[in-house]
Amino acid sequence: MAGEHRACSRRVFLALAAAIAVPLPGCAQQEEQGGVPPWMLTPDPKTDPDLERDVRIIHELLVHHQEIARTVDHYSYGVRATTTSANRDVAANLRTHVERMRWRLARGDAIRQLDPLFAELFEHHAQIDLQVEPLPDGVRVLETSSDPRVVMLLRQHAVAAVSEFVAAGMDRALRPTPLPPGYSD
Repeated sequence: MAGEHRACSRRVFLALAAAIAVPLPGCAQQEEQGGVPPWMLTPDPKTDPDLERDVRIIHELLVHHQEIARTVDHYSYGVRATTTSANRDVAANLRTHVERMRWRLARGDAIRQLDPLFAELFEHHAQIDLQVEPLPDGVRVLETSSDPRVVMLLRQHAVAAVSEFVAAGMDRALRPTPLPPGYSD
């Protein structure tokens, strides 16, 4: 339900914080990382007042991943992804999440910054145009770029990251996303 707070285990919280690769203050000092892969840990986390809100939304989407439907259309200049849910709360979280990520991308305020794909996307954030269309049951996003290399990143993000997060939830979010085949810096 909207506004309902759910408790999560220490393991889930640590995994989620690591999945976005920007641990909350104090998490990096924990003796036990709950099996979190070293690539996810941020050695020098910056203060991010919006992180907690973003983490809660991401967590809810990963928990409810089986209630989410997603299609991706490919174009020479980018991708169009439509992500929906019959669950009104999940649909609202989808819209909020996309707006939050659009805000982060516009500012270059990286998330999952030690994930190879996400790091590269945020490195090229100024070359990405993001158009968002809220839908009653979710959101449609058009991600484009005039740089063919950045288009490769957009496709990889749409398919090998987000669509896989929708398919497998937290299990997938705990793994890094490789750069697309044929991509070079």
